[in-house]
Amino acid sequence: MRRSLRTRAVKKTRVVTPGKRTVFHFKQAKPSPAVCGMCGAKLGRAKLTPVELKRLPKVQRRAERPLPHLCPKCMREEIKKMLR
Repeated sequence: MRRSLRTRAVKKTRVVTPGKRTVFHFKQAKPSPAVCGMCGAKLGRAKLTPVELKRLPKVQRRAERPLPHLCPKCMREEIKKMLR
């Protein structure tokens, strides 16, 4: 087995081939969705690995608003706190 596949991030499935040999098929785990930094709500960004995210244009990687790591509701509250 390759060293890169010996991690818990890679899911292993046991498959029996037609020749009655048992082999492992490896499947990379899906990344978790982006969540708001304050309330934990899901953000509207695609669930992609860091490598796939790097290939996207910057506009699709994150929201184009102030404080893109927050959901719109929390962002409004934070801006109100800053202005006070």
